[in-house]
Amino acid sequence: MSQTSSPDPAAFLAIAHRVVWCTLSTVDGAGRPRSRLVHPVWTQEPDGTLTGRVSSRRGSPKARHLGRTPYASCSYWDSRHDVAVAECHAEWDPEPARSWHLFAEPAPPLGFDPAAMFAGGLESPDAGIVVLRPWRLRWGLAADLAAGGRPIVWTAHGAAHSAAHSTATP
Repeated sequence: MSQTSSPDPAAFLAIAHRVVWCTLSTVDGAGRPRSRLVHPVWTQEPDGTLTGRVSSRRGSPKARHLGRTPYASCSYWDSRHDVAVAECHAEWDPEPARSWHLFAEPAPPLGFDPAAMFAGGLESPDAGIVVLRPWRLRWGLAADLAAGGRPIVWTAHGAAHSAAHSTATP
């Protein structure tokens, strides 16, 4: 496998925050994929890793899926055909109040008030935040891919490479 220097996950972040909405897939109780459109907000930690957060109802099918299989895939695509995918461990934030501000800080369309989703606002017992911690990111700009370039792959293990040379599990 040909290794390159570790790409900056900020390139993934730029696509994700420009596209805003993504398809989030989980695994249902029968082992089948289930997808829905969500509005994550990602932050880059001081060590360069990304953490995503999705506001959600604790009584949703998504909650049941994550209770059985705590993994999710986030897929971004736009009309320019730029793509970004995050394969993540997903879990409920035990203290969601500490993260609500992260949704409102960015300017719209990325930033929004999550309280509007819940009867009773953020004090609703059904209000929650799913925390996404990626182990694998893959992204590419359509212009680069059309010119023969390969998507960039970053893994939490620090191995980063062109998808053409990847031996990572897709």
